[in-house]
Amino acid sequence: MIAFSIMMWFVSIILLFLSISLLRGNYVSVHGKVLNSTDDKKSYAKSLGKPILLLGVGIAIAGIIAIVIQHEYSIIIAVAFILIIVMSVVIWVGKIQKRFS
Repeated sequence: MIAFSIMMWFVSIILLFLSISLLRGNYVSVHGKVLNSTDDKKSYAKSLGKPILLLGVGIAIAGIIAIVIQHEYSIIIAVAFILIIVMSVVIWVGKIQKRFS
């Protein structure tokens, strides 16, 4: 379980750095049809930074859940938590893309 937690923390650190970059308006790491069609690229990047921040924090919390709960089903709980976070991020990003299309 410690390996799972460490892996989740590394992924969350990468996502946190990405979200900080996006929240500053840096859209170099963003690509796609919506970015090419929008006029306000900085605002689009800043809007995408918030769900990515939620994803990074959620993955870090899942790593903490896997450490704190010392049962054989702790990874299942952590993965279920990640799935809930991912579903909410997908919905949030979809709304952002509709707004900027």
